[in-house]
Amino acid sequence: MKNTLIPLDILFIDKQGKITYIAENAKPNSLDIISAGNIPIRAVMELNGGTTRKQHINVGDTVIYKGL
Repeated sequence: MKNTLIPLDILFIDKQGKITYIAENAKPNSLDIISAGNIPIRAVMELNGGTTRKQHINVGDTVIYKGL
């Protein structure tokens, strides 16, 4: 999150497009490591902090994107 000025929700997505982990409201300018653990990840999506809660986005939901 270095050089990031706003909190972000970070979605970790596997190769099937399933959200496997969500880091909500990641702290701006932090050097802390944000990890989904040992889960294989294909993509990461960053949203404005609080968006996942407002839009009811949860672990297990599917992201539809041709690039996955």
